[in-house]
Amino acid sequence: MRKTALYYNDVFLEHLVPIGHPENKNRMRFILDKIKKSDLKDLKINSAKPANYNILRLGHSDKYLNWLDKLKPGEEIIKIDQDTFMSKKSLHAAKIGVGCVIGAIDSILEMQNKNAFCLIRPPGHHAEREKAMGFCFLNNIAIGAKYLKEIKQIDKIAIVDFDVHHGNGTQNILWNDPDCLFISIHQSKLFPFTGLENETGKKNNVLNIPVNANSNSFEFRYIVDKIVIPRLREFKPNFLLISAGFDGEKNDQMSQTQWVESDFIYLTKKLKSLAKKYCDNRIVSCLEGGYHLEKLASCCVSHIKTLME
Repeated sequence: MRKTALYYNDVFLEHLVPIGHPENKNRMRFILDKIKKSDLKDLKINSAKPANYNILRLGHSDKYLNWLDKLKPGEEIIKIDQDTFMSKKSLHAAKIGVGCVIGAIDSILEMQNKNAFCLIRPPGHHAEREKAMGFCFLNNIAIGAKYLKEIKQIDKIAIVDFDVHHGNGTQNILWNDPDCLFISIHQSKLFPFTGLENETGKKNNVLNIPVNANSNSFEFRYIVDKIVIPRLREFKPNFLLISAGFDGEKNDQMSQTQWVESDFIYLTKKLKSLAKKYCDNRIVSCLEGGYHLEKLASCCVSHIKTLME
């Protein structure tokens, strides 16, 4: 019987950022500790090799990848932009993060697993084709979508991003691709200040759903039922990817939305049901944001449990 796979590597703890930075290694520690204390403690943890250059260039330009490789920080932490930092192991961690997504996809296509969750950092959905930003260097989920299409010859890939910050990088990379539907639920007028409703992609393959600050559970679930799921049914994807950000949870100081853990469970169940009908249950979910450590860990474990049901 195919099960849910968990992908993780301890190198994610070695991506270092300045003291006080919200995207720090304690995010992984709290989630792992929550897993160990839950009934997921026997869940097998899989790892992966770093994604190679040919995989990375599915989502990023040669110029950008060469620039990243040349940075080579030593023992110091270098500043890429106002909130994105690189340490000695950061790029290696990012490449293994992409490798985890590719490994998860392969395990599902090879019928070893029904779905997978990639517990990885640094996150990826803000990384554009030629730009690192928003804590992100390599766009894990967009590379995964391109891998499915261009290497595995699977058309009609859907990406649902519920991180409270718009996945500008994923949108940027998939903008011209009619075989990839990108759907984002995010808070408006919040970093990176993109994701307007009129940003619809070159082939009407982008659906942005910006919400106001203080958006609540009722609105979130209405959007899921009346906008997200109908669009996915219309598209009929063959594989579903999820950018799972939990920074819209009401206790997270990176946003003002009032979503709660049960809302993320609700969406996950809806996506699982859709994937059962159209995708032969094939889902790869990838951690993005979430910065209230206790709530992040709890939401993450609930998301994994729901995938396992």
